[in-house]
Amino acid sequence: MAWNLETLTQTVDYLRTFGSDTTLIECKRAAGGTPKLGSTLCAFANMPEGGTILLGVDEHAGFEIAGVSNPAKLEKAIASQNHNSVNPAPALEFERIQLADRMVLAVTVKPLLASQKPATHNGVAYLRQADGDYQMNSNDLRMIQIAALTDTEREQFDMQIIPGTSIEELDPQLVNTFLANVRKRSSRLQKMEDDRRLLQLINVLDREGNLRLAGLYALGIFPQGTHPSLGATAAVRLSRTSSGQRTQSLIDFEGPLPDLVSRALEWITLNTRTTQRYKVDGQMEDMPEFPPAAVREIVANAFVHRDLGPSLDAGKRVEIRVTDLALIIENPGGLRGLSVGQLSSLELAKAAVNQRLYEIAKNLHTADGSRVIEGEGGGIREVLAAMQDARLRPPQFIDTGTKFKVILFRESRFTPEDEAWLESLGVKLEPPQEDLLVALKRGETYSVSRLQKLYDTRSATYIEQLVERLVEQGVVRHEGHELILASRSTKNKSAYPPASKNAPKPQVSSNPLDGLSVNSTDIFDLLKRGGNATVKEIANDAELEIHQVRYALQPLLERSLVVMQGGQGVRRTTYHVNPDVTG
Repeated sequence: MAWNLETLTQTVDYLRTFGSDTTLIECKRAAGGTPKLGSTLCAFANMPEGGTILLGVDEHAGFEIAGVSNPAKLEKAIASQNHNSVNPAPALEFERIQLADRMVLAVTVKPLLASQKPATHNGVAYLRQADGDYQMNSNDLRMIQIAALTDTEREQFDMQIIPGTSIEELDPQLVNTFLANVRKRSSRLQKMEDDRRLLQLINVLDREGNLRLAGLYALGIFPQGTHPSLGATAAVRLSRTSSGQRTQSLIDFEGPLPDLVSRALEWITLNTRTTQRYKVDGQMEDMPEFPPAAVREIVANAFVHRDLGPSLDAGKRVEIRVTDLALIIENPGGLRGLSVGQLSSLELAKAAVNQRLYEIAKNLHTADGSRVIEGEGGGIREVLAAMQDARLRPPQFIDTGTKFKVILFRESRFTPEDEAWLESLGVKLEPPQEDLLVALKRGETYSVSRLQKLYDTRSATYIEQLVERLVEQGVVRHEGHELILASRSTKNKSAYPPASKNAPKPQVSSNPLDGLSVNSTDIFDLLKRGGNATVKEIANDAELEIHQVRYALQPLLERSLVVMQGGQGVRRTTYHVNPDVTG
């Protein structure tokens, strides 16, 4: 992506929320000159889509933007380090981002061509994992080599024959249902009366009656008997506690493909929260924390598109984890034939890693009668739409080439203050309307076309209708090509819109803190007693996280109850109570 002030702010906010670097981002303070970046440059070069190093962002100080003093000198030193210590050296792109009186240097590392990988640093090949660089093992190297092959050169692992096996090792009930579905969906195959012959044609059996790997995995009574890695492990990952316990609800899933998907979905339901929401008729209903359709799509994809080659011998399974922050689903093997960006594109993206298994899975159903996969190639876009509708953050897709990880975040994409404000408007809002209003409230510039781009899973006409409904309700209005909150003018960007055209005027409170969150009022009282303080000092005194302080300061600044001295993101920026305010 192109780096500018907006993308930097979004990235830093994300890093502050989740507390560490990511697989695709590395932050360095760079206060003492050029940091040693050889292993990171090498690791990003070996990633399918590269990565970015942000110099002048201090991870150890809550990702505060400290800036760099001599970006030109840094660029030359990093280019030299890249050329001399990484073989082959990847292309680098440098972008300078100005923020107040500080400058951040973004170094984007371009990925090498598959045929050039792996890059090495001091003779060692590196890859990114979580927030660090790690040395590739023989399994990783083998998978990188396989990715460089063409489809005709690449071994079709799901076609692998397993000698000494037979139809007797398949689940009879599952096979009968599967064959009925095959004949129902294909006018040509429905004429095939010989079950064994039909199983050969669809690559469950070979001509001698041996099972193929796809057939064993999809329909076997116990595929893990010969291939233990054809299963999954799930656990709830606990925060560090004095007891030392790190996980709970640890479980292994076994059985054929439909059972794996069903059991994984059941476990996720049991180990994630249920929330209560009001239906249109005013009745309360229990809702899963994550949209079931989104979870089902991600889980099924993990099992169907996992690597069936080198990772099996290495003991790699599908891994499912629930943490305080997210649901994480990871499968061995990366994407094949498409990029992460193409997953959510308007074009239906279908590039099966295991083509025979994929075709078999189209005719399999889980215990609740749903298909294991739909086979239309638009499932990820439905995941994005479902997460938007649930007020959750967009999922993160990470492809390292050796594994593929999906992170579904538990946190709402709105702050508690945002949610309270939306509720106070007194009008029923659809997700695109909520995003638009919160963005306008924060001072962002929005047009109908930008909202349509953000919600490209919906029709352009539908988005236009939602905007016009807000106009009719008196919540927003057009100003040229831009949309603004109806009660704001271009000279006054901080007012709040009324609930509707005919809404009564709110009662003016004598207490300027009315309606604020507990954190906001506590911070106001703290500043009133203590005078000037930085975000870090406030966090220490109020016993809050850095990101909680930033969220709580926002409404205080908007109401002019607190004054900021310095620039947003600058380390020594301080906050104090507006002397004109009483409360």
